[in-house]
Amino acid sequence: MEPNEKNLITEDAADFLLELAARLAYERMDPTDPRHGPFLDWLARDARLRLTASERREIDRQAPLFAERVLRRVAAARAGARHRVRCVNEAPRSYSAGDDGGAGTRERTTPWWDLSVAAGAGRELWDEPPSAFLGLPDDVGDGRYVGLTVAGESMAPLLHTGDTILVRLGPELAADQVVVARHPEHGYVVKQVGRVTPMRVELTSLNADYPSLEIPNDASLVLGTVVLRWCPHDRGRLTA
Repeated sequence: MEPNEKNLITEDAADFLLELAARLAYERMDPTDPRHGPFLDWLARDARLRLTASERREIDRQAPLFAERVLRRVAAARAGARHRVRCVNEAPRSYSAGDDGGAGTRERTTPWWDLSVAAGAGRELWDEPPSAFLGLPDDVGDGRYVGLTVAGESMAPLLHTGDTILVRLGPELAADQVVVARHPEHGYVVKQVGRVTPMRVELTSLNADYPSLEIPNDASLVLGTVVLRWCPHDRGRLTA
């Protein structure tokens, strides 16, 4: 082996390890946790040493947007843990309605309606056939589910416009859980369960800029509980 070939392999291995470390830092670490500070500082220093001057300038230009995305991810992860809404960090697998709901794959699927749930949406979910079918993760428990699209920012940082959510059908209500319910005036909304009385159910927003709503304590108005959100990094809309 020539010396330059050996050096090339060594540099490739270092780049590979650095890429793995960066991916781990992005997906698993909390940049607001001071315990992770030394590692993140080392990662940033080592990465900059490998960049050209023009690449450093471009990184510096994009740094504020990248930091915003990371902090948004951390906030969403914390909200998901609190409200028992798991994040699947990829787009859902989708099958067109003409594919028999993915029956040929032997994969469990659930119907998805491209009908956004948010205050003011107002359309009935069942007025038209499903837009597509979504493949369910293997660890999703038994039950009846539907997939829906989120519109609006009232549930940020947990949910954002264009996110796809998995709703377990059923009228159960528990404090702090996120549910989809039908408001008499605003149509189907996705909100956090607040105060529940024999007569009324408070539906609160995670985003303080949006008001709370109330619905009658009527099981027929509760579509179900949000148990999972698909949250790919690009946050692109799902297409059948």
